[in-house]
Amino acid sequence: MPDSPFEGRVSLVIPTLNGGERFERALQVWRDQAGVGKLDIVCPDSGSQDGTIDVIRRAGAKTQPIAPAHFNHGETRNRAVATTTTDYVILSVQDAVPLSTDVARSLLEPLEDDKTVAATYGRQVPMPGCHPVLAERIDSWAGGTEPVVQALGASDWNEMAPMERLGVIRYDHVIACMRRSMWERQRFEHLAFGEDVAWAARIIRGGWRITFVPDAVVEHSHDRSAWDEARRIYCDHSNLRRLVELMTVPSRKHIEGNIEAARAHYAHLVDAKTDVDATTRALWHEWAEKLAQYENWAQYLGAHYSHRWWFGPFDRWLRKGI
Repeated sequence: MPDSPFEGRVSLVIPTLNGGERFERALQVWRDQAGVGKLDIVCPDSGSQDGTIDVIRRAGAKTQPIAPAHFNHGETRNRAVATTTTDYVILSVQDAVPLSTDVARSLLEPLEDDKTVAATYGRQVPMPGCHPVLAERIDSWAGGTEPVVQALGASDWNEMAPMERLGVIRYDHVIACMRRSMWERQRFEHLAFGEDVAWAARIIRGGWRITFVPDAVVEHSHDRSAWDEARRIYCDHSNLRRLVELMTVPSRKHIEGNIEAARAHYAHLVDAKTDVDATTRALWHEWAEKLAQYENWAQYLGAHYSHRWWFGPFDRWLRKGI
C-alpha cells in the first residue's frame, strides 16, 4: 500500500531561467513536501547559465530546454505538462518559496474531495522589504485567510459586472494545482502573459469551480522599477479588457484625478511603515510617485489601445521582457 493516497499521482512544473539560490531553496522545500509522495518535477528552462540546470538534475527532476526566443508562458507550460502522466499537476515559479511542507497536500485535498473543482491556488506573502504598494497588491490578489470557492453558480456571465467576473476567475500560476484531465480539455492559450487567468475564465465559464486555499502559502514578490511595474499593469489590463471587459480608466479625462488619488494613497502606505530607515522611505516615496503617474496611463492604454493594429509597434515595445 502507498504511504500516501497521492503517491505517484502528482507532478510539479516550474519554468526556470537563472533561478539562483532562491530557486534551489524552493526546490528543496518542494522535495520535502509531506503526505503526497515523491513529486514528478519538470522544469522547462529557457537558457540558464548560472548552474540552475545542475540544481535541477541533482534534485532528480527533469529539465526541458526552451530556446529563449521561443519562451511563451502558455505554450512553455503546455509542453512541460504534456510530459507528465499524473492525475494532478502543481504549477509554480522559480522564486516562489513554499513556507511549509504541507503546501502540496493543501492544494490537492480540495481536488480529491470535490470532483467539480478543476483547480486550486494558494496564498502569496511578500518577501521582507517589499515595497508597501506591491505588498498591498499581492494581498488584494492572492491574499486572504478564508477558503473561497469560485463558480458561476446561478449567475449569468453576461449579466455580471466586470469586477464580479474578475472575482470568479481569480487564479495564479505562482502557486496552483490543476487536474491534468482539465488541462487535456482546456490547454493553456499561446499567451506571453496572463495564461493562468485566461485559462481560469474558460474553466469557470464551462461550469467548473476553482478553490482558493489560504493554507497553501508561498513567499513571492519582486523588486521592480516603477516603469516595469507599469508595463505589467499595461499587459494585465489588455488581458482583462478581453477576458472580462474591464476598463478601470474609461477615458483620458479620468487620468489626472486618478493620479492624484493614487499619489495620496501610496504616500499613506509608505508613511504607515514604521520599521524602515529614512533613506528607504525616501526611495519608496520616489518609486510610488512614479508609479502613480505611470499606472493610470498603463491601464488606459492597455484596455483601449493594445488590441488596435496601428498600436502594434508600441504594444510590442511595452511588452518586451515581461
